[in-house]
Amino acid sequence: MSRPGQIRFLSTLATFYDPVVSSLGFRRLWERVAEHGAAAAGERCLDVCTGTGGVALALADRGAEVVGLDLAPGMLARAERKARARGLGDRTRFLRMDARSIAFPDDSFDLVTCCMALHEMAEAERSTVLDEITRVARARVLVAEYRVPAQGLSARLFSLRHAFEYLESDDFPAFVRRDVTDRLACAGLRVDDVADVGRYRLWLCSTSH
Repeated sequence: MSRPGQIRFLSTLATFYDPVVSSLGFRRLWERVAEHGAAAAGERCLDVCTGTGGVALALADRGAEVVGLDLAPGMLARAERKARARGLGDRTRFLRMDARSIAFPDDSFDLVTCCMALHEMAEAERSTVLDEITRVARARVLVAEYRVPAQGLSARLFSLRHAFEYLESDDFPAFVRRDVTDRLACAGLRVDDVADVGRYRLWLCSTSH
């Protein structure tokens, strides 16, 4: 699927996105991302590839000032409606922006989050996005992704369970082959803590600048 095609598909899916991902444990994941990232009242947070704003709203619930970025207009519109419905419109902004070129200055945000997005990208994009995340983060970065088994039966079962991602992602095999911790280190991030949430893993990092 082409990138414009992916964006149109995700925009069309926006109405059904939350019920679908809730069945996959995303609601709990969003809350754990906000909790583990230790978002505090008044902090500036950026949620990259925000989708319908699940993480962004969980951060705003804690009093943070949050910007959510995505390329799918339908997803962003849904996120804005959810924010207004929950009385969080004054603490959230949702912008159509490419995560490969984040239009904010260096060290703009206390916390930058990226939840369940890296696996959907092409390999070169993953590195570019992580570099941009590191650049705009003042203190902390939290990445959430699949917990990928290294080998054996668990690895084979993982491949079977995620057959759709192999088709839908720009390069899911490359994502599976390389450990997320290594990717984070190459972007200049130091992993301070790792936590598992069901089938997902959270990496809480600090920047070196």
